[in-house]
Amino acid sequence: MEKPKILPPTLREKHRYIVFEIISEEPIEYKDFSKSVWLACLSFLGELKTSESEVKIIRNLFNPRTQQGVIRCRNDATEHVRAALSLITKIGEKNAIIKVLGITGTISSAKRKYLGFTDLSNFETSLKEGE
Repeated sequence: MEKPKILPPTLREKHRYIVFEIISEEPIEYKDFSKSVWLACLSFLGELKTSESEVKIIRNLFNPRTQQGVIRCRNDATEHVRAALSLITKIGEKNAIIKVLGITGTISSAKRKYLGFTDLSNFETSLKEGE
């Protein structure tokens, strides 16, 4: 049995990554945040537009200590998702707002620019050149 062919990159849907920070009185858990994002998107955009936006909260990049994270959505829906995020005033039982730090095209640039991750892949080559 043959495997189906993979779509070439030119035919795939393009995505953007929204880097956010939660500003609240107390730390917010991922579960509560995820629930509030879905409720905000559903109430503001409706079921059809929310499903077309392909909103996905990337759990591995949510830092409960700094209250920062990344949300992935389609390229043409970034402003809609951003507006839905701005409507959130309560997460769980706590007052909170979501501040968008920036929008990028790749996860690696989101990590590097907004989340403070450093790229050490060139570190060894720069040491060898300096010797």
